[in-house]
Amino acid sequence: MSRNPLLMYALIAICSLLLFSANAMSNSYQLPTQALQDVVEQTKNVSTRLSQDKQWLAILTPRKHLSIDTLAQTERKLAGLRVSPELLIPSRIKYSYLSVELINLTKLKADAEPFTIPLPSAMQLANVSFSPDSRYLSYIGLTKHGADLFIYDLEKQQSRKLNPSRLNATLGLKYIWQNDSKGVFTNLATATSSNSNPVATAPNISETSGQKAPRRTYQDLLKNPQDEAEFTALTTSQLSFISLNGDVKPIGKPAINIGYSLSPNDKYLVVKRIASPFSYMVKYYDFAQSVELFSQTGEKLQTLAHLESSEYRPPGSDSVRKGPRMIHWRSDKPDTLAFVKALDKGDSRIKINYRDQLLQLSAPFTQKPMPLTKTPWRISKITWGEQNTALVTERQSDKKQMRVSLLDTSTDSSQGLSLWYQKAIRDTYNAPGSLYRQNAKLNGKHLGRVFKLHDNSLLHYGLGASPEGYQPFLQSSLLTPLKGEQSIAKPTTLWQSSTQQLERVKYILKLEPLTLIISRQGTDTPSHLVMLDVASGDEQLLYQNQHKLEAYQGMTRQLVNYSRDDGLPLSGVLYLPAGYSTEDGPLPVLMWAYPREYKNAEVASQVNYSPNQYNQISPKGPVPFAAKGYAIFDKVAMPIVGEGSDKPNDSFRRQLVANANAAIDTLVEMGVADRDRVAIGGHSYGAFMVANLLAHSDLFAAGIARSGAYNRTLTPFGFQHEKRNFWEAPSLYQQMSPFTHADKIDEPLLLMHGEMDSNSGTYPMQSSRLFKAIRGLGGQARLVTFPYESHSYKAKESIMHMLWEQETWLEQYLKKPALARGSEALKQRSETETQMTFH
Repeated sequence: MSRNPLLMYALIAICSLLLFSANAMSNSYQLPTQALQDVVEQTKNVSTRLSQDKQWLAILTPRKHLSIDTLAQTERKLAGLRVSPELLIPSRIKYSYLSVELINLTKLKADAEPFTIPLPSAMQLANVSFSPDSRYLSYIGLTKHGADLFIYDLEKQQSRKLNPSRLNATLGLKYIWQNDSKGVFTNLATATSSNSNPVATAPNISETSGQKAPRRTYQDLLKNPQDEAEFTALTTSQLSFISLNGDVKPIGKPAINIGYSLSPNDKYLVVKRIASPFSYMVKYYDFAQSVELFSQTGEKLQTLAHLESSEYRPPGSDSVRKGPRMIHWRSDKPDTLAFVKALDKGDSRIKINYRDQLLQLSAPFTQKPMPLTKTPWRISKITWGEQNTALVTERQSDKKQMRVSLLDTSTDSSQGLSLWYQKAIRDTYNAPGSLYRQNAKLNGKHLGRVFKLHDNSLLHYGLGASPEGYQPFLQSSLLTPLKGEQSIAKPTTLWQSSTQQLERVKYILKLEPLTLIISRQGTDTPSHLVMLDVASGDEQLLYQNQHKLEAYQGMTRQLVNYSRDDGLPLSGVLYLPAGYSTEDGPLPVLMWAYPREYKNAEVASQVNYSPNQYNQISPKGPVPFAAKGYAIFDKVAMPIVGEGSDKPNDSFRRQLVANANAAIDTLVEMGVADRDRVAIGGHSYGAFMVANLLAHSDLFAAGIARSGAYNRTLTPFGFQHEKRNFWEAPSLYQQMSPFTHADKIDEPLLLMHGEMDSNSGTYPMQSSRLFKAIRGLGGQARLVTFPYESHSYKAKESIMHMLWEQETWLEQYLKKPALARGSEALKQRSETETQMTFH
């Protein structure tokens, strides 16, 4: 290149303009380089189901990414729902499967081959489960005509459709088996189900009532009477019992059935139904509801409760709506209802000795409910066990604390709670994991699922997080008498993962001899399923996932521990390209993070990592770019800590910059990072973090922000875990909003957003407004919006193009920093920045 500086800068600027103008004109979906395409095309991890008799294991192969044509199909957005009006199903189904493979666990030694259930080629599956008697596998089949309920007879190896008319699954792909396995309950479409889209013929009017309604900022809400009418038509269904021979018995009259549950003895059904008037402020599940009791014959017996809309629920994380909540059947009793009642009118700001009360009501449901216990904190979960025991989970969100206590439900000690454990909500080191549960039995008949007491002990299995990494376990915690009550002793470990591999309990098949199904993976071995006899060590491979991405073979990964300037321990996971050595010199770095609030510095510094994890590479994370020669620093700790009376967000910006500065200093000291070539990326609240870091520091060369919210005055009744509203803390909202500091964003920022984002607060307008602010102020930004996409991008075309945008952006600003700086010098780039929308 010429040594003439003026000519050099002119050439740099011209090249930059040509390159970016070419990108700006590429107003169509683009493909990234092959290594990144391979990440999108890889097979996803399978899901599993285990039959009640533990004879059958079902392997479910998930659907890959949707096509943009699928997302572009007609949908209606009503009261937080997104539904297909023609098919009466959700228009965006989170989990569906392409095939089911069955393994007979009792015939493994006979070399019995797994077999795949035959399905029509155009059908996908959802909500796959075994019947209580383990004779049938049931599933909802999804086709271009809608949703149908199928059962597969394991003995006859035959599938058949059960419902005579199509399902109405607008409120979810739901059904439940009768406990005697003689049929299922589900919602059927009615003659009034409509796919019409009425045109609004009147003004949209909202009016206050004088009551406070401090609700979050939601999308897709009802707006007018036409929306109400369409919502009613699309969601009204006939709850029905369908016997295995196809006979249909209606349960009550058509209604908007939001949920239903069956008593363990099959005699009663509790149905939750949405009641008018509807709200224009909250989503459908927070509408007013009636809770009704029906007999097994479909006769309505009584209305158990009327629940008001959550529109007027008091503010606060632990506030709840008035009236009984968590109405459910005790799984250890034939026909006993349990529910929780708030003793503080649902307002967690009220100072009171006992916040909640747990009560029960047994058949024939005419007597006064019997109290079981009171709790000082808000009850969030009840788990029923054998021998009149239950575990009660309480939360205290302001202090970020939770605790679990053992309850003896016999009448002579109805107030007694014995603490099992208490921990910070995000404390993974002290988490005991999941309970071993099985169906309870009464007179030889199955009831609901309860936690099992083996030798008077609780069995539980978890990840085993620790400073050294995950070491999953199965433990037994003995119940011991203490001062007339029950307490839980220190656990005994029955099984623990190898230190050379990452192994986790999936299922407990037998207690004697202890036999498990575990998932196992290693640094070079994808996750696979193994049946293990713990005592003998004998094992049988059940299923092996196939994942091999050639471009990432040899990529290294390590946990990096370091400290913030105030001494707070931090960590992140560093990925380095195959064959890289620090002798090769520092690399450009892509950092990826997500801020989290804590009330405890010790918990904020915890590590969640295993050196034995397989490198499962997600196209939505940063790791794919290791194949392009970048160092990737993923899961970079971004704790925002507020101990004691301090609230975390009061020092949000300072702590955010301190976290990022510590991470960069560490990588530079390791010889891995070029300090001038570090980019920061994040999604959602991580995108909010990115914009703040670019505005309030000069640590990064560029940023990537996806689906974020940048102006907190547009989310005035709280965001993330911030409970103060805008009028209570206006300066906080202003200081934390990168939009109000857009003049300080002097590094290039790539903004991406789904045009149909339904997440609370992250309107697509958030990215658009920030982009226009940066453009108006002469900064460097690029805005890409994806049609038909919501908060997380689903279409294959969108994900491919997202990777292409990120690849191009990093190439431009990390691998060619001189080019970027040259174009900035002539201030030409701001005229070439563009908003990209793909149609």
